[in-house]
Amino acid sequence: MRKLVAVAGLLAVMAGSAAAQGGGGGGGMGMGRGGRGTPEQQDSTQMARLFNGITLSADQMAKAKTIITAAREAMMNSDRQAPDFMAKMQEANAKRNADLKALLTSDADKAKFDENSAMGRGRRGGGF
Repeated sequence: MRKLVAVAGLLAVMAGSAAAQGGGGGGGMGMGRGGRGTPEQQDSTQMARLFNGITLSADQMAKAKTIITAAREAMMNSDRQAPDFMAKMQEANAKRNADLKALLTSDADKAKFDENSAMGRGRRGGGF
């Protein structure tokens, strides 16, 4: 009887843990692969992170969205198993960031962009 109670308790704890981690059925609410959201959500997250504290014109915003989308699509088409994948990803991120920074006109905005992009690199090793 004690073993049965212990096993039932263990199962209840494991089920609760799996539910808390988002395991089980499709409760992702529109989240894409890896729980990072749809490609459009990923692009919006990149925009918000990189341009946090920077005001963009409508033209700058449209160009930035195009750059971010193109960079994401290029990475999605890359072979993630290739030995040089990380180097290529870092190269692509550096180019994306340089292209985005080129859209900015003030030195203060460029400095803020550098600060924002550095925060992403520290978090995931590449800023993407």
